[in-house]
Amino acid sequence: MKSTLATLLALASVAVAENGVVNFPLNRGVPHFRVGNVRQNVKRDTYSQALINNITGGAYYAEVTVGTPGQKVSVVLDTGSSDLWVVSYKADLCTDPSIQRQWGDSCDKTYNPTKSSSYKVLEEDSFEIRYLDNSTAAGDYITDDLNIGGTTIKSLQMGYATKTVRGAGILGVGYSSNVASTQRYPNLIDQFVAQKLITTKAYSLYLNDRRSDTGSILFGGIDKDKFIGDLSILPIYLAKGQAEPIHFEVEMQSVSLALTKNGKTTKIISTDPSLSQTSTIAILDSGTTLSYLPSKITDQIHTKLSVYVDEIWTGLTFIDCQYLTSNPDLRLSFTFGSNATISVPVWELVLDLLGETQSELPFKMPFKNACIFGIQSTAGFQEDNFDEDWALLGETFLRSAYVVYDLTHHQIGIAQANLNSTTTDIVELSGADGGLPSGLTGVKEQQTSSDPSGNNAESGSGSSTDKDGGAKETETVTAGSTAATGTAASGAKETDSAAAGLSARGGAVGALAVASLMGFLALVGGAVVAL
Repeated sequence: MKSTLATLLALASVAVAENGVVNFPLNRGVPHFRVGNVRQNVKRDTYSQALINNITGGAYYAEVTVGTPGQKVSVVLDTGSSDLWVVSYKADLCTDPSIQRQWGDSCDKTYNPTKSSSYKVLEEDSFEIRYLDNSTAAGDYITDDLNIGGTTIKSLQMGYATKTVRGAGILGVGYSSNVASTQRYPNLIDQFVAQKLITTKAYSLYLNDRRSDTGSILFGGIDKDKFIGDLSILPIYLAKGQAEPIHFEVEMQSVSLALTKNGKTTKIISTDPSLSQTSTIAILDSGTTLSYLPSKITDQIHTKLSVYVDEIWTGLTFIDCQYLTSNPDLRLSFTFGSNATISVPVWELVLDLLGETQSELPFKMPFKNACIFGIQSTAGFQEDNFDEDWALLGETFLRSAYVVYDLTHHQIGIAQANLNSTTTDIVELSGADGGLPSGLTGVKEQQTSSDPSGNNAESGSGSSTDKDGGAKETETVTAGSTAATGTAASGAKETDSAAAGLSARGGAVGALAVASLMGFLALVGGAVVAL
């Protein structure tokens, strides 16, 4: 990865305890309403907060309270950015119908500082941020009390957005080196430690099954019931000459696709795992709906799956929904380090989200029933001066993984997620540990869940066998040996084609359908730049 990417990116529950763990359950739904109930499984000395999984798979929301007395607001959990900001009750989006129509959003629960006795203005008109999906937020930097998961962080610095195109704020939990302010300040994760709520700047993310109502983020601890097998520990990547991390970047050695047709499995290897020079730097980002891989990888995958890339209107890649039933064993496997492999099943890759929007789109796809493909190409970022040889692993990847983010020791712990876990086994992390504990082992098997076709599926399995138990024949295709042909386009070429918020492109015909489609998606975290 070239330094260009790092430079641009740089611009960019209910138990209260001392020195404990903070566990925040995540709920599935849109910020305007809740879907299902929040299941609270909180160990003593832990904190827990609900995250709401957007029913389209587009974002994970936390409902927190700000101010004294507390006002409920919705914020998107984002590991790829570092600022917490909330939407003002008088934000332009809340009062201007034309902005609401343009961005296909309206205000959710907002914040009124005049009703808070603990509110203070730090600097007026100092908060300003823009994301790669062209969404923006601007306003003041303020301080106020934040209650999250039943515990209160006093005088937390946050953005107060009076201008925004998003109806909910952002809960950035990245490094404070990446805050949007020109002057670095202690952000949420810093204050958790500074105010002695947890002892080390580390948290674990469990987004859970895409079809599940709930997941969790656990501050200061690791839940061994939420992952399968061994927890692998990876160093956070630092580019040559880089003094400290800015984003959660790790080296990804390879990606393989297992596709079964006529009893035969085709396995595409994107890189040679024996050549460390070929590793790709991957950002682990919960604020991004889809996942983005270099075209040297996506070209092969797109060809094998006969996908369709819309290069004019949305920049998105579409796939035949038939894969959900005709190839239930389809999966992508991502390898990190020497022994960490995460397997992503078909229902995370083939997203049946279009509904009636499909018939209204201003372009025709070669499938009768089209789905959004969960893997897109980074080629669309090239004209934004990004080197495309990097990966942005969003929710379509992270739901299959259990990830521990250790900001103190600059480490990532990763393992296959145990989907739909209903129990907890929490290990508290200590700042004196010297890093993530080695030898942690989760459950032995994946909890069984149902795939979209109604069959039982276990996402922890990376193997594929015939129903009679016999192994299927495997064909291996090396990187660069396959070129995209016909409708299997190699990837989007427009400047910001991989990002959301493209409804203005292409004129009035079908613009509402495109806006509706793009409203499913978010690209707010891994690539954030200050204005």
